[in-house]
Amino acid sequence: MRFFEKEILDGQSELFYRTPVEFTKYTNKAQLRYCVGAALYMPATREMIAEEIIAHKHPSLTTIVLDLEDALGDLQVLKGIEQLKITLSKIKDALEHGQIFIEKIPLLFVRVRSAEQLEELTEQLADYQQFLTGYVLPKFSSANGRGYLELIKKQNELGFKLYAMPILESDDILLKERRLPELTLIRTLLQEFEEYILNVRIGSTDFCGLLGLRRTIRHTVYDIQPVRDCITDILNVFLRDSQFVLSGSVWEYFNQDNALAGLAREIELDRLNGLIGKTIIHPSHIATVQAMYVVLHEDYMDAERILMQAEGSMIGVEKSVYGNKMNEMKPHLIWAQRTMMRAEAFGVFNEGVNYTHLLREQVQNAV
Repeated sequence: MRFFEKEILDGQSELFYRTPVEFTKYTNKAQLRYCVGAALYMPATREMIAEEIIAHKHPSLTTIVLDLEDALGDLQVLKGIEQLKITLSKIKDALEHGQIFIEKIPLLFVRVRSAEQLEELTEQLADYQQFLTGYVLPKFSSANGRGYLELIKKQNELGFKLYAMPILESDDILLKERRLPELTLIRTLLQEFEEYILNVRIGSTDFCGLLGLRRTIRHTVYDIQPVRDCITDILNVFLRDSQFVLSGSVWEYFNQDNALAGLAREIELDRLNGLIGKTIIHPSHIATVQAMYVVLHEDYMDAERILMQAEGSMIGVEKSVYGNKMNEMKPHLIWAQRTMMRAEAFGVFNEGVNYTHLLREQVQNAV
């Protein structure tokens, strides 16, 4: 897979100074963790998921989460598991008959309900797990986390390449008096199982729900101050040392005026605060999320220069390549490293180009 492959093949490569790299679930984790992008949640009960993957219905979609948790009522869970097995069996058959190639299969995750369900599911899916990239772990906490991660480790030891994406969304994280001790315990646990952690995801909808709050289409999650406060602490604990990649919260609005404008505003704040990628619940969100994570040419040139000087030059501060800001080699080093990893995944725009140009081309080609 590759971000914007269709756009590039359709003649839009002039928008890019550097095109994105290809990746699969087997790509080195250091790079793959930046490649999740827009992760589209689908109820596991949906019957046409495999057909849509085989037909490349959404060519820009690189990550799918098959949901057995919030998307299903309690009485639908068994049906969801059965349909999940059917979905994976159809993908297996398509691969064997050359209808699709492994390089074209999106990163597939299953969101489970509990560690107990995960244990049962790994037994039921058995070899079908080879088509999964991993599992999404809801309500992840210091109390249930080890049970989840020991199971992920066990499946890897059995030969399956599987990652965990824990979601931070419990009341122990939201409530201020419990937050920092809980986040510290979770971080220590994730460090122990670091090789299996692809992304750490933030469940702001659950945080809002615990407070009885909801953002409007005109506001971002950062405008809800208790939730912003919680996100701030999560970022402070998990962004240090570049050990983990964190992803942005779901945007709830679609199919109405200003829905994508609101999404773009929130992504801009996500990106500014160090979040990479975003949970989505509607295909109309895919293009905006992917386009807004392409690196600007100016940022790429700054990052490249900072990394070059970090190799041992005596220069500690210098004017940027664009001549409009100061680059400090030590303070900006981690930013530059992350920018380069994002450039590998999403590519780099040409000078004078930004996400609006790419989205405009996509809309014009869709008409």
